[in-house]
Amino acid sequence: MDITFPEHTNALVSERPQADVFLFNSNSNLVRTNGIRQRISIPLLSNTFHQEVQAVFQREQAQGRCNPIVVGAIPFDMNQPAQLVVPEWHERVKPLDRTFSSFVDKDFIHHASEQSFAPSHTEFLDIIEQALSSFENSPLKKVVLSKILKLTLDRKVDVPRLLSNIMAQNPSAYHFSVPLKNSVLIGASPELLLRKQGNKIFSNPLAGSAKRLDNLDADRQAAKTLANSAKDQYEHRLVVDAIRAALLPVVESLGERKESSIIATPTMWHLSTDIEATLPAINPPSMFDLIKQIHPTPAMCGTPTVSAQQHIAALEPHQRGFFSGLVGWCDAEGNGEWAIAIRCAEVSGNKVTLFAGAGVVPDSNPESEWLETSAKMRTMLNAFGIKEDVI
Repeated sequence: MDITFPEHTNALVSERPQADVFLFNSNSNLVRTNGIRQRISIPLLSNTFHQEVQAVFQREQAQGRCNPIVVGAIPFDMNQPAQLVVPEWHERVKPLDRTFSSFVDKDFIHHASEQSFAPSHTEFLDIIEQALSSFENSPLKKVVLSKILKLTLDRKVDVPRLLSNIMAQNPSAYHFSVPLKNSVLIGASPELLLRKQGNKIFSNPLAGSAKRLDNLDADRQAAKTLANSAKDQYEHRLVVDAIRAALLPVVESLGERKESSIIATPTMWHLSTDIEATLPAINPPSMFDLIKQIHPTPAMCGTPTVSAQQHIAALEPHQRGFFSGLVGWCDAEGNGEWAIAIRCAEVSGNKVTLFAGAGVVPDSNPESEWLETSAKMRTMLNAFGIKEDVI
């Protein structure tokens, strides 16, 4: 095995038992935890969620823990239970180096013995057409429709080694590995929903995407075409405007880069905007209050939110669960980071589920949306070393 960057392999490997290891690596922090002291398993939208979080932190502080931490995953639908824990052990340190060169674990290869999409290609095109027909007769401006790919692999997945590949192949992403009840949610998200440091909050919404191309000139042209695409700029503006509107009532000041920029992952180009805000000094909203204010954004759901959620429930044949939800951490002082759970997989033994969504707006083309969602799945397929054409 050609391991060039052992620190990535070692990010999860330690003397500690692996079943409950959580990891979140960003350009600001590396947070690792192990074990479970307390659980929070109620929905964020529950009337008692805030009180339960406070009670959890108070119990930890009463036992001598100065700044306890909560880590885990929040589902796309905040009416569904979150999966958050206070760990037995945690560390928050400098993030792993993100400036290394290309890396491939050449021996880390999997083959798919079974594969299935939900919805199928034909069904996906049909639900896009149904969404397009809704724009004329409803307040709907955008809806994000998704598909999942279920794979049975030829062998059990080595999760720490998979994480190593994910981190090395996607160095600028938000890397995460979150233990769930019977699986692990693992990935490299390009999108930050929210980071809170003291009274400052930051968000980096992405919307509007194009597939990366192997030919350098063609790849540059794909980025230029995306930047000049009226359809993609419209889709992106819907997301930025919705986040601004959600934050304005609860922040003291709010700023953003006036024009979107282009960012790249190894497989996709994205339109990106940085948003920064300052919270009031008196009675500022908590991290989870802010999450409830802006999640799900139009990048993962659509707009208006309620109308988009209704269309998703009616059209998608699968439950998203934690896909397009949130992964991250929050400490008792209110600091934390939460990335959107995309470019990820849910892994259980040799069973793998991938997820990808596409923003549907009036100018969308159904087949183009199918191809875009397939291209987004390539991030994780590459990390698994799956060479055959399964998308």
